[in-house]
Amino acid sequence: MKDLEGIGAVASAGVAAVGIVATLLLGRWALRGSQDAAQAGLAQAAATYQAALDQVRAQSHSEHQHWRRTLRREAYATLLQAVLAYSDHAEKVIGQGLRDARLVNDLIDEANALERDMGHKEFVVRLEGPDEVSGAAQSLISSAKGVMQVGGTLARSELARLLVADRADSHPQEVARVREITATYRTQGYWSLIGTDRMPTEAGAMLGELRRLLARIDVSSGYMGDLCVAISPSSYGDAVNVLTAAYAEFIAAARNALDGAAI
Repeated sequence: MKDLEGIGAVASAGVAAVGIVATLLLGRWALRGSQDAAQAGLAQAAATYQAALDQVRAQSHSEHQHWRRTLRREAYATLLQAVLAYSDHAEKVIGQGLRDARLVNDLIDEANALERDMGHKEFVVRLEGPDEVSGAAQSLISSAKGVMQVGGTLARSELARLLVADRADSHPQEVARVREITATYRTQGYWSLIGTDRMPTEAGAMLGELRRLLARIDVSSGYMGDLCVAISPSSYGDAVNVLTAAYAEFIAAARNALDGAAI
């Protein structure tokens, strides 16, 4: 009986040990399951966070792109308005020259402020970019200045002729000689030769005589170039055509920049 009791005790101990091991294994499996679940939860949370972060970044980038486009659009439009104001003033200059050139100098002086404003607007466009638009802006401004230069030259030439004509009654001989000298300079193109070794000696002497004649009839020597340089009225139309092409180039470049995928 004692042997049987010992065997039973050993068997009971074995069963108990098996139960403990099983309990430990089940607990470990349960713990591993909890850890896996926790890791899966963390992974899901990380993915959710990353998705939210990506969305914020995308939204921030989109808002930044919109802001940059708005700045560029304003810079481009402001420059266009400044160039339009300047070119419209050039039209006034030549129109005044055709109507009554005596008032043309005041209009030319007023153009200086418009030209400075146009230049300031161009610097903003250069800052905003891109290079294609900046280059087109420089061409646009250069073309607008070309229109003003031609229009101003035509108007001042007309003014100079009027000033000389006004002295015809009081100084007929001087005015006749002024007209003779300036006509020679225009036909021979002597004005462009001043300061070069191709300038004929007699042309230099005529220039000195012209200066003295203008002083005698009380016309500023500052009009000598306007009297001596030949310029065709059609040159104004040519300059306007160049400006029109520059407008188209700038607008096309601006549109490409504003419609681009990235700024």
